[in-house]
Amino acid sequence: MAFLSLSSQEGLRLETIRGGRRQTELLRFRHEIFREKLKWVELSADGLDKDEYDAFSHNLAVIDGNEVVGSVRYTEGHYPFMIEKEFARLLPGGFALRKGRHAGEVTRFAVASRCLNGGMGSASRLLYLSLYEWSRLHDVKWLYFVVEPPFFRHLTRLGFPTVAIGEAKKLDGGVLSQAGYMDWPSASPDFIHWLREAAVFPAATQERSRAYDYSH
Repeated sequence: MAFLSLSSQEGLRLETIRGGRRQTELLRFRHEIFREKLKWVELSADGLDKDEYDAFSHNLAVIDGNEVVGSVRYTEGHYPFMIEKEFARLLPGGFALRKGRHAGEVTRFAVASRCLNGGMGSASRLLYLSLYEWSRLHDVKWLYFVVEPPFFRHLTRLGFPTVAIGEAKKLDGGVLSQAGYMDWPSASPDFIHWLREAAVFPAATQERSRAYDYSH
């Protein structure tokens, strides 16, 4: 199994977490975001956000000094996807979900509020870059995801090769959600170059952000 590791000019690190104290910190961070703040999932008695998908997925954390400030989880195509089960109602009838070695799913994508910086802070840039680099490392051509519509539009305006699946619908808890996937074969080489450069040179990010204004 290949493990992804990235770092930024500002000293933040994105690491694959494989147990121990850091995994507990990551699961606690996810609990704060997804269960306490967003309330997408019920609170857990132990204060940790974990489910059946963690056992076979790649769990990554953005680390600032000694603190977890971001999270993302990737699942390879020969394992079950959340979009097949928990988010299945978002898929239109007859939709053919790709599985196997060239497919993957990204979930639990989050950044601490203090690190957002308009959506393009250092932690966000590492997570954005990981979407492509993890897919490249594992030969994934189609990366599935479920996000709120404003974030889908944000990804599209940045230049990500997003493809919407059906229409946005409300999931449990009343959260309006949009299913989609990254179609990496159609990604612009210029965008990939910017994505890699932005994780190292913040000025490149600022220029792109002005060109792709993010609004709800």
